[in-house]
Amino acid sequence: MRRPRSSLWPLAAVVLLVLLGACGRDDVDGELDGDVELVPEGEDFFATLCFPATGELLRCVPRAIPAAASVEETAAAIVQALIDGPGPAPVGDDPPEPGEEIFPALPPAVGLQAFDLVNGVAYVDLTVAQAGPALRFERPAMGLRDELLAVYSLVNSLTASNLGIERVVLMWNGEQRLTFAGHVDTSRPLLPDLDRNAEPSADL
Repeated sequence: MRRPRSSLWPLAAVVLLVLLGACGRDDVDGELDGDVELVPEGEDFFATLCFPATGELLRCVPRAIPAAASVEETAAAIVQALIDGPGPAPVGDDPPEPGEEIFPALPPAVGLQAFDLVNGVAYVDLTVAQAGPALRFERPAMGLRDELLAVYSLVNSLTASNLGIERVVLMWNGEQRLTFAGHVDTSRPLLPDLDRNAEPSADL
């Protein structure tokens, strides 16, 4: 399935429509409901980032991300933060379980190519780049465990971060594939799976 790509960074007029959507009016991409959390551009937006952890589950942690000018840009920043990895734990974070490590959501060669949000569905378009003359591969090689954690790291984080995202479509190089990397069905928009989070919380 190939989806026409819209502009990733909306103009000022679109930003105004997004802000009005938070008040219960129609957003340019559909209706935003009361769960959308918007803060002024540049201020801290507290996202929920679910990183793959040692074992079979995701460790979800709050992270401050500078709010962008639109919901789409802020959500794209969440995806990029998952790709970049957890980094040092901020002061005040709960310490990890003994022996537990958390990891980036995706292999280092994966990058975000485009992001779109339409009627509560986030379209996350990923790409793989290899060092050298812009050589691109379709998808990374991943085992079932790593693939499941990668998929639900993205889905659970985006749907938990109060941006009006209900489902997530994962794409590679502008196309929606039957599977993410050979195992997990991505032929349809995906709902969150909170059973994959360690110690699921009502707040997430």
